[in-house]
Amino acid sequence: MTDSSGQATGASAWALGLLVLLPVPFLGSLAAGGGMIAAYGSLSRQGPLAKQNAALARSWGRLFLIVSTALLLVQLTLGLVRLTQPSAVASGLLPQGIPLLLYVIVCVVHLVVVLVALRRARRGEVVRLPFARSV
Repeated sequence: MTDSSGQATGASAWALGLLVLLPVPFLGSLAAGGGMIAAYGSLSRQGPLAKQNAALARSWGRLFLIVSTALLLVQLTLGLVRLTQPSAVASGLLPQGIPLLLYVIVCVVHLVVVLVALRRARRGEVVRLPFARSV
């Protein structure tokens, strides 16, 4: 995406983070993280602003992909352990569902970060996240 002066801003890398809204369960987070990582290659050649924003989007996408995948794997492991132990008493969502609950929270935080960053990038600003490493 470009700002009003025609300069590439790298906002499209952040826009790919909205793929988390895909209606296919758990596939959206993989697509969002992977898309944000993959966008860096083409956007890095479109100017310094696009390169900086795409690099930060790549870092955020990588972090989101790793955390969300890890939480889903932990949930899957807990579910498989519960299936193989028929003597265990079912006690509802918690504490076995904590990784799934954390996954939902991570996805909501991801959406907020992506929307704020997309807005800043579309204005032609370099996106700054206080908890991300500077590029």
